[in-house]
Amino acid sequence: MLRLALLAALALLAGCASPDRNFYEGIRQENARRQHEPGRDISRDAPQPGYDAYEKERQRLKDEARQ
Repeated sequence: MLRLALLAALALLAGCASPDRNFYEGIRQENARRQHEPGRDISRDAPQPGYDAYEKERQRLKDEARQ
């Protein structure tokens, strides 16, 4: 019975997650990890903005396009 309750709780929590945020953050973290691999001869870029900054800029551009 306890397992069923835990499974139901996990299903509810998974439904609350933002798939867009998770996808964006996953890509951003993977890019950061690849930049710091040993032996990489690349220029270090500034870290990408977080999802909130990305979403704010996206909304600003949408609003500008409507005007």
